[in-house]
Amino acid sequence: MMEGMENGAAPPGKWISYGSGPGGKDHLPAAVRAQVEEEEALRAERRGRLLCEVNVLVYEREEIPQVSFTGDAALGPESDASYIAAAVARARDSLADWR
Repeated sequence: MMEGMENGAAPPGKWISYGSGPGGKDHLPAAVRAQVEEEEALRAERRGRLLCEVNVLVYEREEIPQVSFTGDAALGPESDASYIAAAVARARDSLADWR
């Protein structure tokens, strides 16, 4: 077992992802599973609705930007272009700070 994981929780400052499908959190003790689910719910509430997905595929000699509208996205292809552009601008600003 990794250091700091004695109770099944991640050490402070560490990030662990559990699958949402069958068996994703089933291996966790009930108390730890409840904690993880509560943290996920709080994070989802803090983030708000998904607006869209902004992706940039980066190749050696080309970049391909794209915006995707998944079934649970608040924006879609028919949405006001200014809302989509604002979401893309937020993504650009976020990437500027990525390290």
